[in-house]
Amino acid sequence: MKNRIRFVVLAVLCISAAFTLNGCTKTYFTGLSPQSHFDFPNSNVIPLGRVVGESSRTAIFAIPDEDSDLIEEAVMNALKQKAGANILINYMTFKQRTEILFISTLTLRVEGTACKMEIGTQKLK
Repeated sequence: MKNRIRFVVLAVLCISAAFTLNGCTKTYFTGLSPQSHFDFPNSNVIPLGRVVGESSRTAIFAIPDEDSDLIEEAVMNALKQKAGANILINYMTFKQRTEILFISTLTLRVEGTACKMEIGTQKLK
């Protein structure tokens, strides 16, 4: 009988530990933006292809903040995927929070079209 009780207690502890260590992850769509940077007047914007970029922050006993550095890092990581790209257009932003015990991670993902800007030759009116 004691062995059976020990087995049940051990099984309950293992299951609760698995749920606790598994953590919780939530992903949110946070918006759609027309462009990541200012595009120069009279410029030609040439699409180079679809890209995805991520950046993340981790904190212990705290929740990491979303700041402009995190967004800029994700955009730059996306632009690095296409040679000559210097602006990201029509991009979506996703925020993912993961919490495991007392460790929290914030991951920011951007998905959009990487483009190259060239100074235009058309005459402005």
